[in-house]
Amino acid sequence: MKRISSDTPLSPACRMIEQFGSRWALLVLLTLEQHGTLRYSALRRNIPGGISERMLAATLDGLEQSGLVDRTVYPEVPPRVEYRLTPKTASLLPILHELLAWTETHAE
Repeated sequence: MKRISSDTPLSPACRMIEQFGSRWALLVLLTLEQHGTLRYSALRRNIPGGISERMLAATLDGLEQSGLVDRTVYPEVPPRVEYRLTPKTASLLPILHELLAWTETHAE
């Protein structure tokens, strides 16, 4: 995919689309908000729409790199991994809820 230079007027929109271009990113964030800290398998079960393991792993990796999801690995056998929202995400959630409300209001 061709990247747009950071000095174009659309670059903030392009960065947003890169982070949230998939419905899965939004569903992961909203699921973690609703349920709190979740292990991988519980997160996968609670995401509506039946996300694949591969897509969930890729989505979580991108959200972790963006600083929106925190991943904690516990040194146990078998390893226990938990996911939770970061404090940075708290400022994003009201915006997501506004978008959801707008979508519900304007749905056909």
